[in-house]
Amino acid sequence: MVTQFYDQRRFDLYSYDFLSNPYPTYQDLLENQPIYQCPKYGFYYIFQHKDIKRLLRHPHTSSDRSAALVANLTPEEQAQISPLRQSFSLMAIFNDPPQHTPIRKLMVRSLSNKVMNNMTTIIETVANQLIDLFIEKKQCDLIKDFAYPLPAVIISKLLGVPVSDIDKIKSWSDDLALFLSDSTKIDIVAKASDTVVAMSDYFSHLLTYYRNQPADNFMTKLIAIQQSQISLTDANLIANAILLVFGGHETTTNLIGNGWMTLKKHPEQLAKLGNHLNSAIEECLRFESPFQRIGRISTDPIDLDGFQIKANHRILLVLGAANRDPAIFQRPNQFDITRSDNPHLAFGHGIHLCSGASLSRLEAKVAFSLLQKRLHNWQLVDTKPKWQFNLSLRGMLSCPLQAI
Repeated sequence: MVTQFYDQRRFDLYSYDFLSNPYPTYQDLLENQPIYQCPKYGFYYIFQHKDIKRLLRHPHTSSDRSAALVANLTPEEQAQISPLRQSFSLMAIFNDPPQHTPIRKLMVRSLSNKVMNNMTTIIETVANQLIDLFIEKKQCDLIKDFAYPLPAVIISKLLGVPVSDIDKIKSWSDDLALFLSDSTKIDIVAKASDTVVAMSDYFSHLLTYYRNQPADNFMTKLIAIQQSQISLTDANLIANAILLVFGGHETTTNLIGNGWMTLKKHPEQLAKLGNHLNSAIEECLRFESPFQRIGRISTDPIDLDGFQIKANHRILLVLGAANRDPAIFQRPNQFDITRSDNPHLAFGHGIHLCSGASLSRLEAKVAFSLLQKRLHNWQLVDTKPKWQFNLSLRGMLSCPLQAI
């Protein structure tokens, strides 16, 4: 049954209880209310796999939603955070073709499978170095000590960012993640705006440096494409460097953290990991999706099998629910790393399919292999982790491990 509004007494999609374990609620919504319009804000939630996949390629949906992120602020508040709006409006994930196309092509080329094949040794080296730092202590925080710094170091190397600055990058990324969690509190939005100013200044200096001293990194490639695409200003390049450094580690941190935690909670599956590493990564992406939802804007009315989405409304596509849709996945709430048919939407779909998907998969592959080899007898300290309070990103605040 599809109704226009949801029952607020039954579903609280903003509570910590829901964020800690959204899957029973997803199951209820998938069965009983797969589409609804939020009565408070007017935007639509979409839960079914088929509808989300369709809308991700629909000609009447737009990724240009940077203004929608701050639409509930007053005009004075919006003026206060204009640097944030300006930067986000230039990022590839908030653009439609043709503006989206040149940057998208560069990202795909720079993060292709062919390029990633040359990264395996580098990722293994960094991962082993991180494990070396804590293995003798016989305890660690998987997130702080491994799942965060591994992709942060790798994306920094690819971009040309000094590895010594990754803590600064992490602090900035946390500010942006909190904003993208759908918080419209002016203090959080203002802090994110100040962070964008600081990051823009940082990457502006990097652009100047690599113009004078080109290197084999993404920043130099951005400069090269700018020479053939005169419409790309420095502001375009800087905004997409910010996007890449944020997206390049946030998703992978959560994939590694969520995935290893899930494997440790299912020892019978972990025992099969060596023979099913690639499919295990896909199942981790499906079962505990790092991104739980993404947004679109309806540019025209849309008919979804009789349900009418009005024009100029925000649409929230709940990937975490789609990846547990029983219409697509057999035993959707069962974690099975041998699952062969796994068309999950964890990295999106269509022209905005995550350009860093190959890198994220490779980092997870290396991480899981080394964790199984070097920390095979380490156990979870707490099987009920504390999750970040974030409406879009699903990741743990910490994940303590200790040797037994």
